[in-house]
Amino acid sequence: MINYAALCDAMDGDEDVISMLIELYMAEHGDDIALMKQHYRNNAMDELFITVHSLKGVLLTLCEEHATVQLEPVETLCKRGDKPAPAVMEAFIPKCKTSISK
Repeated sequence: MINYAALCDAMDGDEDVISMLIELYMAEHGDDIALMKQHYRNNAMDELFITVHSLKGVLLTLCEEHATVQLEPVETLCKRGDKPAPAVMEAFIPKCKTSISK
């Protein structure tokens, strides 16, 4: 979940910028979970790494504190070319789905 206090602090309390960042996140990364599942099913670890790495970076920029931790092992495994266990993949999906919720 996004730490809105930290995000507000990082953006000097500019609600317009915060809203724009969240809208941009939704537009650019709204389909990432489905995309990651597809890459996983297709054993496309390079593509999965790129998607996970990109999502993690954006979520860190938004001061997200939970999904990014769950994405770390997936990113590490994919970077090595290893396929994460299904349980590892399933661990981050709920966190990603709720990362923008207040």
